[in-house]
Amino acid sequence: MNQAIKKPQVLFHQFKKKSGRDLLVYACRLVEKGYKQGTSSIYIHCNNEDEAKEIDALLWTFRQESFVPHSLISKDNASPIEIGWQENQASNVKAIVNLSNQIPEASKDTDKIHEIVENDEDKKKMAREKWKSYKSNGFIIKSHKAD
Repeated sequence: MNQAIKKPQVLFHQFKKKSGRDLLVYACRLVEKGYKQGTSSIYIHCNNEDEAKEIDALLWTFRQESFVPHSLISKDNASPIEIGWQENQASNVKAIVNLSNQIPEASKDTDKIHEIVENDEDKKKMAREKWKSYKSNGFIIKSHKAD
């Protein structure tokens, strides 16, 4: 019996605003939604450790009534939501929220990737390059306008 290989789905979230804080809060809500819907493992990919620490702190405080169990990636601590960066990445995850300029290494082994795109010409250019790369690897790509 022939089993079709499932390709990851990539959703580009395109913003009208430029504010980094708004984008990070949106990413927190996206992660919270995935967690509440039962996504077993979510990886948030950042550019560097400082950005990872910023999203780590924000996940504890972005909404008063919210609880999103998460941690920075470490060998000693596994959590349903892990935060990493280029030199410290997760593998074998169900979903990725990509806040970085690079495509995460785990992208080929995941079900869904959320690309967060700022309203900035340089960021849009990087997003177009990622789009081309995902497309050339056979990923299913969609776009979503976010506020």
